[in-house]
Amino acid sequence: MISVGVIGIGSIAEVYVRNAALMSNYRVVAVAGRDPERSARRAAAWGVEGETPERLLARDDIDVILNLTPPAAHFATTMAALEAGKHVFCEKTLGCNVAEAAALARAAEERGLRLGVAPDSLLGAGLQKARAMIDAGAIGRPLMATASIMYHGADDWHPNPAFFYRANGGGPVHDVGPYFLSALMLLLGPIERVTATGFKGSATRTITAAGPEKGLTVPVEVLTSVFALATFRSGVEASLMTSWDCWRNSQPDLEIHGTEGSLSLPHPNWHGGPLKYARPKGDWEVVPLDDEPLARLNWPPENPQHSNYRGIGIAEMIDAMERVRPHRTPSDLGAHVVEAADAIVASASTGATVSLNLCPPRPAPIDRTDVARLLKAGG
Repeated sequence: MISVGVIGIGSIAEVYVRNAALMSNYRVVAVAGRDPERSARRAAAWGVEGETPERLLARDDIDVILNLTPPAAHFATTMAALEAGKHVFCEKTLGCNVAEAAALARAAEERGLRLGVAPDSLLGAGLQKARAMIDAGAIGRPLMATASIMYHGADDWHPNPAFFYRANGGGPVHDVGPYFLSALMLLLGPIERVTATGFKGSATRTITAAGPEKGLTVPVEVLTSVFALATFRSGVEASLMTSWDCWRNSQPDLEIHGTEGSLSLPHPNWHGGPLKYARPKGDWEVVPLDDEPLARLNWPPENPQHSNYRGIGIAEMIDAMERVRPHRTPSDLGAHVVEAADAIVASASTGATVSLNLCPPRPAPIDRTDVARLLKAGG
């Protein structure tokens, strides 16, 4: 059983720590944050040890660091963990820009360490089934895709959302965009070039969510609405609509259309469905996922409404380490996601088409047998 230490105890940490109880090959033993008193309270609530980041990195009994710090701290925290000889699984994005992401990927490779990157929803039942259908020719030759990320930001639900509007890792393209970019890359391969336009909906935002920043008015340093066209190296064209300036949206989350059919995919924030398929001239048909482990509703635990298995990527990375094979949430894919997000924002800011240089291979598919091995019985 591998021991994992968590650095960063914000809102996303709850699901990762609680989901560790579902995994068969690791356990969370300690958590650390910037505020020692808050870290101690969170640790006590979760039944683990509270540490400072420095003490946690120095512990010999911790093999893997889960980096859940804000995006602006991802580079420094991940690099410190690698320098301490730890494997790392990092919440998206891998860095605030492609230079940071590439440097981390190089540092891990030079040290012979594993570096995995969220979102691990890439391993989820919905996206994996969609990939299998595409690879088997169910929609013929993929032609185009559409992705829509349209809501009004995190002002009224995140306890400390000010960082979403800062330049380092903020904005919808770098925050929510990686879920969709990663999913599209899993299904269609790497991106060749992007063209985009965008705007800043307002100069400031006032935080309304309960928490330490409630009532705070923060400057908006990022584009809050960006609309992009991405050309994949496979020839597929994809539109990506991202906005934190709309109050309600009825666009489908993610669709892929081919010469012989169409797929409507689940939101890539989740690990399950629904997944729908349309044959030529036919209506949507629901693709059953009932027998897939990661399609089971599990979150929130008190009243499950979603398939949220964050942490399965850590289990899969550890399994890959033990079996000496590549893991399926690799740093080269994470770096390409950051490269694409950077390129989209750059194109929207300048009006120029931006070419991408990285060309990572698609991660290997994962089947239900492999997933079931990563989960405890009944998980």
